[in-house]
Amino acid sequence: MAIKAVIFDLDGVIFDSEILHQIAWEQIFDGYGIKLEQKDYASGIGISDKDFLEKLKKDKKIPENISADTLIAEKRKKLLQLSKNGAKLMPGAAEFINVMSKDYVLAVASNSDINFIKNLLESSKLMTYFAVVLGYQDISNPKPAPDIYLKCAEKLRLLPEECAVIEDSPTGIRAAKNAGMTCIAITSLLPETMLSEADFIVKSFDIEGIRTSLNSIQ
Repeated sequence: MAIKAVIFDLDGVIFDSEILHQIAWEQIFDGYGIKLEQKDYASGIGISDKDFLEKLKKDKKIPENISADTLIAEKRKKLLQLSKNGAKLMPGAAEFINVMSKDYVLAVASNSDINFIKNLLESSKLMTYFAVVLGYQDISNPKPAPDIYLKCAEKLRLLPEECAVIEDSPTGIRAAKNAGMTCIAITSLLPETMLSEADFIVKSFDIEGIRTSLNSIQ
């Protein structure tokens, strides 16, 4: 079945915004006297804040008695403040979005806060390209559950198999595949070896290469 829509993850796909998440966490953790290594933050790429904190507690990186809900609330407030200044676009993202919008309906589906997403899209003047924009508030189960992608297809009034997803993490790829969608992984932050569950893997926003991949789907 032909692809009619392209759904983008946000962090690490459209924006080089994972650093904003890390800065927000660093500032929050600093208030509790918690210091994490870079690899600890890297382990949180693509997963929800709740899953990230659960992993840190399991690995004894943060105390069990600190409320995850409190940490998440503090982090989201901090992240919104940081996002008001926008974020750096990933190389080629703006041109790719502009070109793809001429042939496909576009959407954004992210584990991030919807207000954070809108801040970045509006500051970069990209909001008007997207027919649907969804964040963690729009679903009960975050990626790797398929919920956000299934809801996105529903809002677009399309079947899951008519949608392709662009992701940058194993968690996001699993969400897309669990939803029955084609997934293109971009190696913006992680190596190909970690993205092997995707249908296609690209190193950059190669417009013609991605268009050819999408056109090959029947």
